[in-house]
Amino acid sequence: MKHLSYFLSYLIFLIFYNVNAQNFDENKHDIVINTNNVFRPASKIEMLSSLKFNNEYYSIFEEKQMYDFRQTRRYLIKFDKTGKILMAEKFPVNFANGNYLDFFVQDDKLFMQDQINFRYNFDLKTNKFSETTKGNDLVFEDDNYKVMYKSFGEWGEATWFINKKDKSEFCTSLNGQNVNFVNGKFYITNISSIWEIENPKNLNKCEANQYYDVIIKKQFGMFESYNYDKGISRIFKDSVEYNPYDFQRSIDSLNYAFLASYVTNGDLYQITQLKNNTAITKIIKNKVEILYQFDEKFNFFSWYNEYRGTNNNQKFFKFKNGYNSFGFFEVEDQKIDITKVKFEYDSLQYIKSDNIVNLISRLTHKKQISKKEIIEFEQSTKGTDIQQYRTNTNHNGYYPRKFAKINIETMDFVKSENEFLTQDIEYLFTENDKELKAIYCNYDKTKYFNSTGKNFFPIQSENSDKSDKIFKEKHSEIRNLLERVGNKVHVKPRPNKGTYESWIVNGWRFNLYTIKEKDINGVTLFICKEEDINENE
Repeated sequence: MKHLSYFLSYLIFLIFYNVNAQNFDENKHDIVINTNNVFRPASKIEMLSSLKFNNEYYSIFEEKQMYDFRQTRRYLIKFDKTGKILMAEKFPVNFANGNYLDFFVQDDKLFMQDQINFRYNFDLKTNKFSETTKGNDLVFEDDNYKVMYKSFGEWGEATWFINKKDKSEFCTSLNGQNVNFVNGKFYITNISSIWEIENPKNLNKCEANQYYDVIIKKQFGMFESYNYDKGISRIFKDSVEYNPYDFQRSIDSLNYAFLASYVTNGDLYQITQLKNNTAITKIIKNKVEILYQFDEKFNFFSWYNEYRGTNNNQKFFKFKNGYNSFGFFEVEDQKIDITKVKFEYDSLQYIKSDNIVNLISRLTHKKQISKKEIIEFEQSTKGTDIQQYRTNTNHNGYYPRKFAKINIETMDFVKSENEFLTQDIEYLFTENDKELKAIYCNYDKTKYFNSTGKNFFPIQSENSDKSDKIFKEKHSEIRNLLERVGNKVHVKPRPNKGTYESWIVNGWRFNLYTIKEKDINGVTLFICKEEDINENE
């Protein structure tokens, strides 16, 4: 974690329930995890996926910047059952996006795989990510068969049973994400039904051009649909019709929503959503028997991305119950552990002063400033580097046009002065000598996701009079300072363009833009070298 900086502090509380699959006795205890120095402030944190390996937890978190839309980062966090954070590693840039992500253990290794089988391995010895060859779609394997499942979206889906001995393949168009083997038979669990396969050879025999290795190489996937009734017996189907195109509403309407099945003691059990809570069930003579009901309904998410764990007796799900409250639901043999994870954090660290006076003072006494000096200045004034490094000026109409024709780079820092006012400041440097050429400074309304313990209102709605007053004070503070240290420059009126007052200080040009009388959304100050400004732009 030594290369990470400016992190968010929050607490995670873990509560374990141990549920025995035979008598369902519950035992509870609490664990507190303090995750200081993991994430930066001024961001929102979401858990995307998690798993347990060697009695330790691995979670993928996504950090979304509050002051830079579309700016996100993903981290892999490792922690133990005592609450100690063991590792925090940033995802590779080219594997850090996309909503669909499988996170699983295979052959005692940790893998991440996307929908088109692009795969990364995480080395547990070096704590490093490494790209591997493309993965496959294995969902189950024993001595006789490999079972593959693939969804092709609007082109359908397919499940292959591949005979290891003679290499023959048998197909069904049934969703085979969750496959179990017990008492000599295969079982496929879908959200509203459970199916039995006595012998895969009774399924549709695949033509050579429909073999798994052939199909996954095609751009648009599987074109032939196989009858999923052939060779399959239905042991239960919910009386309510399931509509996969109306996903969440359809699940909520079912009497029994089967999230997955697992095997223990030679029996097949289900993790099932009832109307008001989650339960452990079993199918007995075409009827659902409720063996145990939990005292709440766990809001599982992305469980359909968790099917690559091929152990017959293990399942690991994530759930989210309430604001910043997550958890793990794990099954292994006869034990079910429910781990509750609660986040309590404030994503803002108020620094009381953004040191704009200090910045102007430095420019007053120095004409040449390096990138290194700016980084040191921001560190000393508690600026948060939001790590948005650009090499063009397309987003910013304030920079002189000349900078669009030379190689430049930018750095962007955020400081929250108080619950009303946050400074977002971007520095522009020339690429060849790393010299500061321009500064775009914008004071915006402070954004936050969690106001626990704060006694103020969201200023976007209920406190506009107060925020207008704060913005006016900040505008006056900057203006009065420039009046004292600078030489006022006459600015010609600019029809249909933003108006500003201008001063020259030590060869630097300061343009302070005019604000409105009411409903003020921000204060903007632009700074560049005097010789770079073009009043006609």
